[in-house]
Amino acid sequence: MTVEAHIAVLPPGQEKLELREVSLGPPGPYEVVVRQRAFGVCHSQLDRIFDPARTAAMLLGHESIGTVVEAGPEVTYVRPGDEVLTTWIPRTPLEGRPPVPSRIVFPGGEEARTHNTFTWGTHAVVDEQWVVKAPEATPPDLGAVIGCALMTGAGAVLNTASVRPGQSVAVWGAGGVGLCAIAAASILGASPVIAVDLDADKLALARQFGATDVVDVRAGDVVEAIRALTPHPDGTRGVDRCFDCTGIGKNIPVSLAAVRPGIRGAGIRGGADVLVGIPRVPFELDAMDLLNGEKQLLGCVGGSCDPSRDFTTFAGWVRDGRFDPSALVTDRYSLDALNTAVDDLHHGRVRGRAVVELDR
Repeated sequence: MTVEAHIAVLPPGQEKLELREVSLGPPGPYEVVVRQRAFGVCHSQLDRIFDPARTAAMLLGHESIGTVVEAGPEVTYVRPGDEVLTTWIPRTPLEGRPPVPSRIVFPGGEEARTHNTFTWGTHAVVDEQWVVKAPEATPPDLGAVIGCALMTGAGAVLNTASVRPGQSVAVWGAGGVGLCAIAAASILGASPVIAVDLDADKLALARQFGATDVVDVRAGDVVEAIRALTPHPDGTRGVDRCFDCTGIGKNIPVSLAAVRPGIRGAGIRGGADVLVGIPRVPFELDAMDLLNGEKQLLGCVGGSCDPSRDFTTFAGWVRDGRFDPSALVTDRYSLDALNTAVDDLHHGRVRGRAVVELDR
């Protein structure tokens, strides 16, 4: 069947999205057509929008909730009518068939592509590997953020760093991803849970998500402030696990310095700094701090998540009241206001997560 859709496309040489009408034909063998209910606006997409080297039309977005309206002949995982969550981490990466990146051909022949999936539009045509069946009664706010913000922030705490009860945690950057990391640390029993940011409103919001302490980077020496909050019986100071959700190069050696060092000769190793945000430029580290403190710097992509497994866990947190996605969604937009959402995010006006609601 043919599906009439409005799809956001970023033309080459432009920094403003265009909303275009298109008739979607039958999906490819392994593709599904998803009618969107809500999708998130992720900061990582700004890197693509404002990339001066981009020369081709692009499709954007990688987290959403929607309903399958058509499935290709080789699709076995879902069928029309199923509610699904779209994400950018393949659901079954070891099955042997790599997922195919999405593409749309618009009237006139212009083709727009993405390097994996896309969600910015009334519909999305994506490889079935990019969708996960939504747990029953998944609220739209959860579905709009689970595929990136929640997966990346909470997954880093749950999977990459395996935070345990009683461990101390600091989270650099209290935006959408950072708030999810703070919430996960609190849910897993970390203490203290310290939020670090320069925005007073974001720090106040961090307390709602479980931060026991906040550190304003404008108020003084951040590392000393964190060390004062984290004394240990063995005489060391610093957090067991730090999560750098900013991707800002100059922040990374500072967050590493706030990590608890080990004790040489006592068999006690230092803590870990987890790189969650995407670094935009090269950065330098204090190699001696890393070496002498026997600390770890860990990379993290998508919270080291298995979407089929972890999305069920996150939905459980919502059902039992431990995580409130509606509090994370601080800014809501219609599809026609998508460029406004991008501009607000680009200029730091979004406190938590921006979401476009297709029913608005």
